[in-house]
Amino acid sequence: MKPAVLMLALGLVGCAAPALRTPPVEMTPAAEITRFAVEGRLQVRDAERSAAVGFDWQHDGPRDEWLFTGPLGQGLARIESDASGARMTLSDGRRFEAASAAELAGSLLGVEAPFANLPRWVTARPGAGAQVRTVDTQGRPRSVVDQGWTIDYTDYTGEAPDALPRKLDVHRGDTRLRLIVDAWNP
Repeated sequence: MKPAVLMLALGLVGCAAPALRTPPVEMTPAAEITRFAVEGRLQVRDAERSAAVGFDWQHDGPRDEWLFTGPLGQGLARIESDASGARMTLSDGRRFEAASAAELAGSLLGVEAPFANLPRWVTARPGAGAQVRTVDTQGRPRSVVDQGWTIDYTDYTGEAPDALPRKLDVHRGDTRLRLIVDAWNP
């Protein structure tokens, strides 16, 4: 897979559409998870393009490290982000830097990407300003709207109220991301 496909996948994350307003739904409060490791697959598409990559994501408070891989497991790119900024290194050795992962995506791809929200979204812990539309019988979110993005939780790792998401769809306008988590290490 070429670096352009990875940039397409990252770029499609930021396409905009208007936010929908619905009344909030009560959900079971869950403790914030500030440190985790997750492996999985990411599919990104819009009305005209699509891309799929594997990912290995290490999150520890303000520090994130993503490794994106192609279909055969070869490394495509690594993104590291912390308080000092964000750095992307492509498999060919090219390196890009910015003040944040969102700014890095914006400068390389010309779009705003929701990197700052992903730790909350992937752990099903909506932010204070998010609107929880529906919950399941365990009180876990099924559908959430946060900053114009709709996050649909289609599967969890188990039936317990604190089970983590296994599949989620994130969409805004024609842009759709599907995250499928293969392994959690919270």
